[in-house]
Amino acid sequence: MKKMSGFILILSVIILSLPAQAKVWRINNNAGVNADFNSISTAMGSSSVLNDDTLYIEGSATSYGGFGLYKRVVVIGTGYFLSGTNSNSGLQANSYSSSLGGGYVVFDSTGSGSKLIGIDNFFMAVGASQGSATDNITITRCNFSGVGTYYGVSANTKMVGWKINKCHITGYVGNSSMVMQDWEVRNNIFTGGVDMSNSSNSNNLIRNNVFRGGVTLYNAYFANNIINNTTFSVVNVTVKNNLCVGAPTGFSSFVGTYNNVNNQTDAALFQGLTSNSTDGQWRLKAGSPAIGAGLTVGGITPDCGAFNAQDGYILSGIPNIPTIYSLTVPGSIPSGTATMNITVSTKNNN
Repeated sequence: MKKMSGFILILSVIILSLPAQAKVWRINNNAGVNADFNSISTAMGSSSVLNDDTLYIEGSATSYGGFGLYKRVVVIGTGYFLSGTNSNSGLQANSYSSSLGGGYVVFDSTGSGSKLIGIDNFFMAVGASQGSATDNITITRCNFSGVGTYYGVSANTKMVGWKINKCHITGYVGNSSMVMQDWEVRNNIFTGGVDMSNSSNSNNLIRNNVFRGGVTLYNAYFANNIINNTTFSVVNVTVKNNLCVGAPTGFSSFVGTYNNVNNQTDAALFQGLTSNSTDGQWRLKAGSPAIGAGLTVGGITPDCGAFNAQDGYILSGIPNIPTIYSLTVPGSIPSGTATMNITVSTKNNN
């Protein structure tokens, strides 16, 4: 008997909660599974899949590959770091992620307004086959290697209203040819960094992130972050309540104003990788100087870093829908048996 996905038994509940005009599609590339599609590209190219539909990408040992996002849809996967070394175990009964195998997700203006949730191992590239930029994209609870431009995008193309939050990002978001306006980048773990270095950028918010790579910003608000001893270069940026491991020259000029502090250490700040997961290592340890060090807003003083309690990073990017985290099915049943016992454990992940 095949292992069941964490989506299947609860799918009917989700469908009932969606707008009447939207449709839910199941995508699974495992052999023998009866799904609507076995690839994301096929689903996106189908005339049956319309704007505002939802695509559920079920976990698989085989990657789904990259795809072009030419419709306004919601794409939901199973999360990441679900098995193997330094993983977060026990979060999904099916421990395979919805991996794109490092493929490109190419955004187009016709995909403006789309959301990606719980998708693993991809690179986001902004395309321009329709001649304009892609706006109002939400990327949440995903593991990916960065955001950049794809072939055909003219220099200084403006992209407005992106939200990147609660993600694990192994590369860089942005480059000098992208104009980024009204972006919200918060509660992420960057093993890379941000390159928002176009002088035409405006009104971008970068808050409550962990950065292990460089930070280059024009015209932004930068608060409650924990950065590493690396490049910090900003122009016309408000810098408040950030902590820095080490003392890079660009950041040191802000120390002593707006509660910015340098010369911190990883050992004092974080729980670390020993007996911890790849993303869980960046949780604050007891007594961390980042606890309660954020900017007070509305009477609430948050922690610095990605795991602040108000709306913090979620381990493994588990989507905010009910999931099956444990499933027990008999390996076999006697011939002629009319029933069998199955144990299913589910939980809400809001």
